[in-house]
Amino acid sequence: MGREKLSIEVDGLPLIEHVRDALAGRCDEVLVAGGGGIRLDGATYVADERPGGLGPLAGIEAGLAAARFDHVFVAAGDMPFLTRSLVGYLLERLESTGGPAVVPRFGGRTHPLCAAYSRTLLPLVGAALDRGILAVHAFLEGIDGVEYAREELRRLGDPNLLLMNVNSPADLDRARREAGR
Repeated sequence: MGREKLSIEVDGLPLIEHVRDALAGRCDEVLVAGGGGIRLDGATYVADERPGGLGPLAGIEAGLAAARFDHVFVAAGDMPFLTRSLVGYLLERLESTGGPAVVPRFGGRTHPLCAAYSRTLLPLVGAALDRGILAVHAFLEGIDGVEYAREELRRLGDPNLLLMNVNSPADLDRARREAGR
């Protein structure tokens, strides 16, 4: 978008508040890594442990390190249609499989910034960052036992909306149209 986007409103709420509401409905703790330019009631802010703005994988490291619980849901702050049911489904699947992560994979794309992670990944995330791996996708490729949620996501709603990020003015227009339906 070329500017801070988490405070942009869709359906009368800033994008990050949509995410907070979905998480707060299923999680006992909401952490925000990186800040995003807007302060949320009920959220705890954590700084990346590494200098230099290394991106989402460093944010995941900070969140896993600060989390009080063994299972952590990671969500980008610009997902206006994230739902409690999707958050709950992925966390429950993580708990039932005992694996390191459950990540949506839909429409030919993996969505690691809308996924459930085990805190046991923390040392592996740190080691990946130490080796210069910055992309969450690249990190996940090296992890055994990651589960991918696919077509079963349809029973929770339209995955194209549930997993939507607002990355462009066209995405914002679409989100506002969809929210108005």
